Amino acid sequence: MKQLRSFLVNYPFVCTLLLGLIFYALPFKPKPFGDGEYHEGTIQLLDYILAGFHGPIRVDKGLVTLLYYALPYSLVHFLHLKTAYYMAGVVFNVLMTAWAMRLLYQTFARMQFAQTSQFWPLFFLCLFPIPLYYAMGILAETAAFFAVAWFLYAWVCFIMDKKSTAAVVSLAFSLLLLVGTRPNLLPFLGLFMVYFWAYKSTWQTKLKFTGLLVFVLFSLQQFEQAVNTESPDFKSTVFRNQLLWSRFELRDEPFNWLPQHGQDAFASSDYKHNLQKRRELDSICEAQQLDKTSYVLDWVMHDILTHPALTARQYFFKFFQAQSFVITPLMKSTKSPWIKWGIHGYINAVNYSLIFGAIWGLCLLYREKNYALFFPVVFLWGWSLVYVFVFHSEQRYMFPIRVVQFFLVAYAAQYYVVRSSIKSSDET
Repeated sequence: MKQLRSFLVNYPFVCTLLLGLIFYALPFKPKPFGDGEYHEGTIQLLDYILAGFHGPIRVDKGLVTLLYYALPYSLVHFLHLKTAYYMAGVVFNVLMTAWAMRLLYQTFARMQFAQTSQFWPLFFLCLFPIPLYYAMGILAETAAFFAVAWFLYAWVCFIMDKKSTAAVVSLAFSLLLLVGTRPNLLPFLGLFMVYFWAYKSTWQTKLKFTGLLVFVLFSLQQFEQAVNTESPDFKSTVFRNQLLWSRFELRDEPFNWLPQHGQDAFASSDYKHNLQKRRELDSICEAQQLDKTSYVLDWVMHDILTHPALTARQYFFKFFQAQSFVITPLMKSTKSPWIKWGIHGYINAVNYSLIFGAIWGLCLLYREKNYALFFPVVFLWGWSLVYVFVFHSEQRYMFPIRVVQFFLVAYAAQYYVVRSSIKSSDET
């Protein structure tokens, strides 16, 4: 056991790479290109550059994810083969996941965590390597996972040396990568900015950090508006649909946690009622020439106010649903219920051991008044939960918090290592 612990702690990058190789051989994988938006958009971005910065680019959910995949895609772009793009993207994702784990362990080293404490994150990763699952698709999740690991590392570096320009720049770009790949976390960025300005540091540091963030965000937004081929109504349509779906999700079927993407044999009555209500509200707005977004917002607010107990129950179940992992193809297969529930029982037993260990680590941060770590972590995890409460709930929205949970479990373990060390020295 001691040799295993030493190997995991000393070689987190290599261990993660090995897990990536193993996972690639397993049949459990997401859709290779997701919904296709990042794959198509990245190819169009490379064509735009090669054409002398001319042409349209499809930007559905954030330009930064396209920039992320432009790195591996550029190496195989001359082949124009989907398999080449996929393999380059997957290899890049596995490398970035391994780098994220290395950054996390560098954070532990800076905080002088004992080897026993550092063992647990990689132990949980080996038991249930969900970060490698998301690495097997051209998705935004791996980039966001890396961004959170980078953010934690940069923030700890900044706490330890508030005059470090490198730490400030690193912190800014980690947050840009995070909100660029997960735009739903923009409110977290706002909360963190308020805390950063309240945190004890020089005015020059605060202005440098804020100026860099604002400048790059503004530049990316201007570029996206100039090249994006999507309809201006695209984002407002997605916003309406996600907000409306949230009012029906787990409403009549609170224990149906399967992702709902279409009306197949597994579609819940909640999903069907959501589609009915969407058509009903759209027809009213079209008949009366009303603004659809404002009308849906008013309907949702009225529904929340008139059903407070139902809303509280939905949010209670969403807390667990959003942080549980359901392998949809497996649940929809004809395999034995023992196999289906056995696999899901195992992965979620590991998952919830990590979650409740992380909650305990959060409590210890607060109890020890380590507010410099407590508040950023609470803002990140808390807003992610608020988002899935208010909007459509999916595990992928909570997935980047996995890094935070790894960190908090290690912190909780370190607390007990220090306590036991103090107790042993008192006894001697």
